[in-house]
Amino acid sequence: MTSDAPSLKRVLLVDDDKVTNLMHGRMIKRTGLVDRIDVATDGVAALDYLKETAARGETLPELILLDINMPRMGGFEFLEHYAALPAHIQSPKTIIIMLSTSVLRADHERAEKDRNVHRFMCKPATPEDFESFVAEYQDVMSS
Repeated sequence: MTSDAPSLKRVLLVDDDKVTNLMHGRMIKRTGLVDRIDVATDGVAALDYLKETAARGETLPELILLDINMPRMGGFEFLEHYAALPAHIQSPKTIIIMLSTSVLRADHERAEKDRNVHRFMCKPATPEDFESFVAEYQDVMSS
């Protein structure tokens, strides 16, 4: 990546699989595009993280990589709760990418219909995928 590459302050990985989080975290760090990577292991932890981050007055994540199937609260249930959050937490600058191993067309269609989901992809994401997200959505994240 070039030195004039866009940069993100914060990315949130929401996945119950430690190996996936480790792999995505390392991949994202290698791109040099992110200052901080945080992890939540399910939708409940992700909502708590967003509320606590906002309460501290810290920058909310510009990118959330969200798994579908997780214990306690999965990705689709998280999206329902996320949509109900106050405007200062539900930032229009936050890009949500659903990553899943699901091959069910119904999951793809449901994700595509959600106004907060910007893309649905099969995991794992690659460095090229991540760089593409950042380049494609940079205008939204920096507006």
